Amino acid sequence: MKLEFLADGSPDCPLIRLYGFQTADAQRLKELFDCLAAGSRTNVSLHEQLGIEPVAGCRLNLQIGKQNIGIVRKGPLNFELILTAAGWSDMASLAEPFCEAAQPNAYQWLNEDGEISLLLSPNGEW
Repeated sequence: MKLEFLADGSPDCPLIRLYGFQTADAQRLKELFDCLAAGSRTNVSLHEQLGIEPVAGCRLNLQIGKQNIGIVRKGPLNFELILTAAGWSDMASLAEPFCEAAQPNAYQWLNEDGEISLLLSPNGEW
């Protein structure tokens, strides 16, 4: 699964997209969201996880917060996604269809709370 920041090139930018993945990759991603929702993890460096390939050094930390803030930029390619436990549960639900069967032409906006959105798309398109 590739992790890439797109600053421009579409009216939907800026955005971070997760793409180029198979069902097993989506299942691992959903498990991370479930762990954050359950509180068994409070911080996950997504870019360091098995199967994640950061493009151009993109870094995304996932955190539990007291409110749904969305993606916050911490540096040129360094980001944090801060959501409540309920927000992570919602993200897990949004990712679930990609865990069931291959959906090469589907996509899902996982989060649009902040100025930077998060896109899940097997083929990278939306």
